[in-house]
Amino acid sequence: MIMPNSGNCGYAYYTSTNDGYRGVWLLDSGATDHMTFTAMDFTTTSLPRRTNIANANGVTSPVTGAGTMTSSPKLQLHNTLFVSSLSHKLLSVSQVTSDLNCIVLMYPTFCLLQDILTKEIIGCGTKRGGLYYMEDLSVG
Repeated sequence: MIMPNSGNCGYAYYTSTNDGYRGVWLLDSGATDHMTFTAMDFTTTSLPRRTNIANANGVTSPVTGAGTMTSSPKLQLHNTLFVSSLSHKLLSVSQVTSDLNCIVLMYPTFCLLQDILTKEIIGCGTKRGGLYYMEDLSVG
């Protein structure tokens, strides 16, 4: 289902119960923004560019903050939204490919983030239960 973008409302299309991988980022092609449920992920904070997000069921949740998450000195996720009601951290395919100038390669059992210019692998994940869990978001 395609939903119109209603200004300050972002979207998160993954919903689940706790599966033991709560602290790992999930690659989400339906998320408009990177999102985390813990403020401890932020190295710097900023004003959020959205006021709320809507999940796949249409339930909205408030965005209570934003900031930059730093995985390594060269890999930073800017404009990450803080949504305390999330069950998982979401890595937006749209945002990561734009911000990091990379491509996402999805294979049957794993995925890779690859820098377009240098061809360097800047992230990798494993597919479990139909979802890609990003275990390594670092350069080199």
